[in-house]
Amino acid sequence: MRKNAGLYILISASILLLFLWSCNRNTQQSSNTAPTVTEYTVKKTNLIDTITVSGTIKAESSAEVQALVSGVVKKVYVKEGDTVKAGDLLVELDDTDYRLSYLKALQNYELAKNSGSKLLIEQRQLELDIAKRDLDRCKITSPVDGVVTALNVEVNDYVSKGTTVDVVARVVNVDNLYVSAAVEEMDYSKVKIGQTASLNFEAFEGVRFPAKVTYVGSEAQISSGIVTIPIKLGLLSVKSTQSAAGRTGASQLEELMNRIIPGLSCEAEIVVMNKTDVMVVPTGALTYEAGKAYVTVKSGDKTEKRQVTVGERFSSGYEILEGLKEGEVVIVSRVSSSNSTSRTGNMMIPMGGPVPGR
Repeated sequence: MRKNAGLYILISASILLLFLWSCNRNTQQSSNTAPTVTEYTVKKTNLIDTITVSGTIKAESSAEVQALVSGVVKKVYVKEGDTVKAGDLLVELDDTDYRLSYLKALQNYELAKNSGSKLLIEQRQLELDIAKRDLDRCKITSPVDGVVTALNVEVNDYVSKGTTVDVVARVVNVDNLYVSAAVEEMDYSKVKIGQTASLNFEAFEGVRFPAKVTYVGSEAQISSGIVTIPIKLGLLSVKSTQSAAGRTGASQLEELMNRIIPGLSCEAEIVVMNKTDVMVVPTGALTYEAGKAYVTVKSGDKTEKRQVTVGERFSSGYEILEGLKEGEVVIVSRVSSSNSTSRTGNMMIPMGGPVPGR
């Protein structure tokens, strides 16, 4: 019995020690994660938010000039690099067969007029119109103003209507270029027409070109499971944004802009928010009750709970629209841990989305 009693006492003591060690550990963990309180002096600052998208330069006006009739190339009037106007003659096909068809259709039409049959006259008129149309199509003209960027035929080549050989030239208006890009779903609400942007090209390293958002798509697209919304950015003239020249002189920048061509890839940094002299506070300064935001303002040894109106939300702070004055001190609560480093000093407030519920 005495042996059993000693064993019982030993087991009981071990359980008691284990209990005390567990309580002490929980107490340490609780103290390590206890909220710490710091002070933050409200001040005004400038807030700029940008998003970056990848894009490709495209021409607002361009045309794949096609042969609408089959035939042998009789004459080529342009070469690659030439500037043309809409209606200028590019290529002429041998029209011998088409002139013969037109003359026959004209003769048949004149004979039908003497027959007195309205139905026959209408039929011959349509045949004459088609013959005249095909004859005119032997002269291939540019449908747009621009530069001939590709010429696919030479004299004596045969072009066939309705095949891949029917594209005889490509004309691009390089005076009206834009950036074709897309924004992800999370950034869609931030992008608006008229916002300014800067373009960076690998071809022109270190130079930023001015642009602005000219179009935001009205239908989302899905590619590889990612939802995006198409946008367009128009290039701005150097004269309208002299400050965009930066280290590069305005004349040099304008010269480089003239070298931007369709097909170049670029990155566009869009300014989606630009606010000056706004008051901000850290996230930990705000508490919410019944959908309203409050801060704790310190004045001497006293504190005051005050309702505020919140503007933009950032990843580590909020814009305060009403309720605080510059220079006032607010209490900031944050959870500290022995395994983490507490950051103090100047607070950097990056951009973010809207306040929940707003």
